[in-house]
This record gives sequence, structure tokens and C-alpha cells, in this order.
Amino acid sequence: MKCAIVDLGSNTIRLSLYNTLENGSFETLFSKKYMAGLAGYVSHGIMSNDGINQACAVLLDFKVLLQQLGVNEMHVFATASLRNIKNTEKALETIKRRTGLCVDVIAGSEEGILGYYGALYTTDLKNGIMFDIGGGSTEFVRVKNGKVKKSQSISIGSLNLFHNHVSGLWPDKKEQKAIAKRISKRLDAVDFPKKVPEKVCCVGGTCRAILNIVNYHFNKEENNRIITKDEFNKILKILLKRDAASRNYILKLCPDRVHTIIPGMLVVKEIIERLHCEKIWVSRYGVREGYLCKNFLMTGSTQELPQ
Repeated sequence: MKCAIVDLGSNTIRLSLYNTLENGSFETLFSKKYMAGLAGYVSHGIMSNDGINQACAVLLDFKVLLQQLGVNEMHVFATASLRNIKNTEKALETIKRRTGLCVDVIAGSEEGILGYYGALYTTDLKNGIMFDIGGGSTEFVRVKNGKVKKSQSISIGSLNLFHNHVSGLWPDKKEQKAIAKRISKRLDAVDFPKKVPEKVCCVGGTCRAILNIVNYHFNKEENNRIITKDEFNKILKILLKRDAASRNYILKLCPDRVHTIIPGMLVVKEIIERLHCEKIWVSRYGVREGYLCKNFLMTGSTQELPQ
């Protein structure tokens, strides 16, 4: 059975078409994304009409594409893009009226758990912590003996940090300090483990982009999924120079994140320091695959959010 899922995110809106299999697994048939940057349309907690119209335009484009492929049903969920604004209901009503689509707005804690479900397809994270840096929020999930013990979400992401603190394309030294201060303050609310986690896993586009740069710079195997603390710090140092070399790396390896990669890396830097970990494992799958698992595959690998 073919299943189309759209992740209406703060930075990107991505459509993924899956083929679900009888054994409870799936195949990814194709994926298409728009760098809609919805977080940039939010002022004083209100998403503008232009932002809502942008979301509608992308969703309508996806509908036409799927109809050409003979797929008539599309499931849409939203994360911080619609969750963290004051006019959520207006946005949902407009999207429904203009596209005929109902958008499932998921809570921050649920978003974290869905990311963990997705990561389970490519990692055996039974004890440790998972984090997901998005455009408008960052989620943390603590896992013990294969069970979710705590899921938290904070309202900082690579795109809203960019819009709130960066005047140009890349943050200068003063802006970097302001971003770091903001990150540190928000992370104080996260219940980090007192001991070094057995395993640290990350999901999401920011971490996948960092992995691409690490693999390229250090000439690693294409299927490498691990970033060491030392490798990360060396790459961050290169990019913070904001010179021709750093520009070429970003434009070649993650051009769609040219403005958000540095704010995102500053979040990762603070997380690594607080976890005292020496490496992080980057998952190929995340929230979309977790949403697929929970709502359509029924594999038994999911669980309720602990109270």
C-alpha cells in the first residue's frame, strides 16, 4: 500500500511517499521538499497571511503531484510551525478551506517520541538519549531499556535562531554569542542525564547536513553515520571563519541550509557539551517515519507517552 505523508515544518515542508509492506516495514519511494521557511513569516507569535498562503501553495502542489502518480490520499502533520503560533486555528481553517486537507498538529513531546520511533528503524537505541533539531523547536527523548522515560521540547530551532539573531547571511561574532546565550538559557529547562549516556542519537536535517560535511572533509565512507566530538568541533571552527573555504563547503554540501547550518551547529555544540559525549549517531529516519510507524504500520514498536 502506498502512503503519502507531509511534514509541515518550520523550515521545510517535505512530502515522502512510502510503500508499506506486510512484514511491518516500508520502502521510501521518493521524497520532495520545499524550503518554505514558515518560521520567517511569524511575528510576535502570529503567522502572517503570506506564510499561511505559502503553506497552502506547497500542499496544493504536492496534491497535484500525487494525483499524477495515482495517489489520492495525503496525510499532513505539523510540528512547531503551527504548534507554536497564536493563530493556529486560523491557519488550520484556511488550509482546510483552500486545500481540503486536515492538518494534524502534534505536541512537542509527541514529536520527540515519533522521532525516536523513526530512529529505531536504523539504530538499536535502547539506553541513551535522542535529540532532534528542527527549524522552530528541538526535542529530547530519554530512553532506558528500550522504553521512553521522558520526552521534552523547547522552542529553539535553527531557523528561528537565524531570524531572531542574524542580520546578514551568517552570524558574526557578536551574533554568535547572542545565539549561544539564548541556546544555553533554553537548554537549562532540559532534564539532561547526570551520567554520560550510553548512546546519543540525533535525527533531522540539521544533523544530516553536518554529517555530510564531516564525511566529505574527513574522506569517510558514504554510509558512515557517526560524528565524533573532535570532528564536529573542527568542522564548526572551519565554518565559523566565514571565509571562501567555509562558503564552498556549505554551498556544495548543504546549499538549502546556507543560513541555518551555523545556528543549528551552535545548538549541537551546546548539547554535546552538556551530555559530555564523545560521539553522536545520526539516523537516516526521523519524525515522518515515526508518524508512518505509529499511524499506519502498527508494528508494535510504539508506546504511549509516559505520564
